[in-house]
Amino acid sequence: MCDGVQEAEWLREQTLQVLLRHIPKAGDYASPLADMMFFRRDKSERVVNCVYKPQVILIVQGEKSAVVAGQTVKYGTGQYLLTVVDLPAQSRCVEATPEQPFFSIMISLDKTLIDQLLMATENSKNMLDDPAALGVADVDTRLWRVIHNLTELFDTPEDVGILAPLYMKELHYRLLCGPLGGRLRHLYLPGTPSRHIAGAIAWLRENFAAPLHIKDLARRANLSESMLFRQFKKVTSLTPLQFQKQLRLQEAHRLMVSESMDANTASLCVGYESPQQFSREYKRLFGLPPLRDVTQWRAR
Repeated sequence: MCDGVQEAEWLREQTLQVLLRHIPKAGDYASPLADMMFFRRDKSERVVNCVYKPQVILIVQGEKSAVVAGQTVKYGTGQYLLTVVDLPAQSRCVEATPEQPFFSIMISLDKTLIDQLLMATENSKNMLDDPAALGVADVDTRLWRVIHNLTELFDTPEDVGILAPLYMKELHYRLLCGPLGGRLRHLYLPGTPSRHIAGAIAWLRENFAAPLHIKDLARRANLSESMLFRQFKKVTSLTPLQFQKQLRLQEAHRLMVSESMDANTASLCVGYESPQQFSREYKRLFGLPPLRDVTQWRAR
């Protein structure tokens, strides 16, 4: 084992010890930083429906699986998942026990920081032919150092105001220089087709209940309709209509589970005109018709 690998493992273990001290039981925890959260699980869990925002999710211990925009990904101890646009997802912790709890760290990406770093670095560096909006990679020693420093702010909250901005800037720099940095450059460099797609995704995220007219979406993205379809599929692995559909169904699920809304009302709220179509598409995505699915969620 080389020294670099040994140091990375040592940093991971030290980070784990800090989390064990400060997070004694399962749950979702805020951190001293507004854009950073910690998650502990003591047992495997059922699928959770959500929307991944531009973020990095790093596994300190355990394993997680997710279906993100139709793609199944698994990542575990010492790896991270990077998503660079909003993406509908279904995720679950698949490896956790009270003796060896699952720990992950989620950090939201800061677009302003990325733009600043892109201006200060060579734009062509680490560009990929694949502009996919998500990827999984191993955490190297340099990235572990930053994560460890950020986690240690639990012990020294008086240092947050001065050190946190420095650590966060370094974190974004390490991500840009890492194996998935090309995905960030594709989405954030001005003038790239992927940057236009990011704008289209942001609009869909805010207006998923509205009727989707491809011509209007292409105009908003400043792309031809054919280019919009091609680039949208490259970035998200979904068509715009499939993307909108998943956003609608995720929100309908939330409305029924969290706000006790009935299926017909929820379907109307997210933009469906036909309850029958809603029920068919809901079952296709989640495996059960709305009433049975929500009943099981509430029971658990």
